[in-house]
Amino acid sequence: MNRNIKIRIGVGFVQRFLDVMLIPLMVIYFSQLYGAATAGVLTMVAAAVAIGCTFLGGHLSDVRGRRSTLLVGEVGSLVAFVGMALANSVWESGIAVYLFYLANTGLIAIVRPASDAMVIDASEPEIRKAVYAVIYWSTNVAFVVGALVGAFLYNSLNELMWAAAAATAVVAVVTWFWVSETKPEDSGEPAPQRNWLVSMLRGYVDVLKDRVFAKLFWGILLFTCVQVQLSSYIAVRLAEEFTPQRLFDLGFWQLDVDGVNMFGILRSISCFLVVCLALYARKALAKTSDGKQQTAGTLMFTAGYMTVAVANDPWVLIAAAAVFALGEIVCSPSRQALLADVVHPGARSKYMAVYQLQFRIALVVGPLFITLGTQVSSVVISLLYGVFGIASLFLVQLTIRDRDAGRAAGAEAPLATAGKN
Repeated sequence: MNRNIKIRIGVGFVQRFLDVMLIPLMVIYFSQLYGAATAGVLTMVAAAVAIGCTFLGGHLSDVRGRRSTLLVGEVGSLVAFVGMALANSVWESGIAVYLFYLANTGLIAIVRPASDAMVIDASEPEIRKAVYAVIYWSTNVAFVVGALVGAFLYNSLNELMWAAAAATAVVAVVTWFWVSETKPEDSGEPAPQRNWLVSMLRGYVDVLKDRVFAKLFWGILLFTCVQVQLSSYIAVRLAEEFTPQRLFDLGFWQLDVDGVNMFGILRSISCFLVVCLALYARKALAKTSDGKQQTAGTLMFTAGYMTVAVANDPWVLIAAAAVFALGEIVCSPSRQALLADVVHPGARSKYMAVYQLQFRIALVVGPLFITLGTQVSSVVISLLYGVFGIASLFLVQLTIRDRDAGRAAGAEAPLATAGKN
């Protein structure tokens, strides 16, 4: 792999680790200071800032370059982490902590489209599945480790802030000395206009007009909407409907579980299988076509979630969790590689900024299913998961067809242009 890719994988691991470790702790911190309702509002403001800064980062990366955008975000994040630590320990100001936290949230959001675009810039199509398999694996490892560290070290929050500042300083130094610019020289991106806001908006309008990308975006969004259900509707359903049961009895040791315990077990199984099997699966599926991977993976994923939505037997739930985790392992890397294939080379960061929206939208859909679940049975929710899964597969298969048709025709122009015609 190109050195830039290796560095971005390592940096992505650090940044994901810090996110998973600190964000829940900061929500608890603000809740203790200002109450749960105010903490919820503060969190929503931070989410809105992140969305706006993601679009800004996508524009800056395509116009000014990946490396400069990364440096702005990473150095700014370092300053923000130092400010958070000082505000918490020296100034003892909750308002200052929040303002620095808000700034850090925005700066990290600026970085992500540039980082995603750099991975595409620096990778050849034939190795992208391998690249995204490693990224997928490292992201899940960061999630597991970050959650554990944050859960056990909350009482050392200030020390965690200083540690985050130190880690971000290392990231900035590595980017400064070892990351090179990857933005295509002749990318087709128009010269910056006097009104940068108009220029940015026009660029994103062009992205939204891309029909090929739109199919893939909606397909991935539907998939992600089901994926977030484990931590929303399914977690609530298990807590309310699952009656305490004995998971196993070894004579000298019995284990009884309730709904909350089962949620934790299902989540752990999912992460454990990804960490253990994601890299092996990439090799095992190397000769399997994208279409077959997407079909098998999405159907397994959908069937697993449909079962978890209705089952109340612990071993059935565990088996279903293993099935949906394996389905996700099968289809996620090839889907990311497909995304890289269809974005326009001259606006890769903008495409990745729009792509990031699907995570935000899915996080809104999750609570909506909780509300819907109060009005309909779990069977109806399970059937909706099935509809979402099949629709996702249909849209992704259409995208694969469009990509392959472009390749067969020997088209040199980006698929994004073909999608507009």
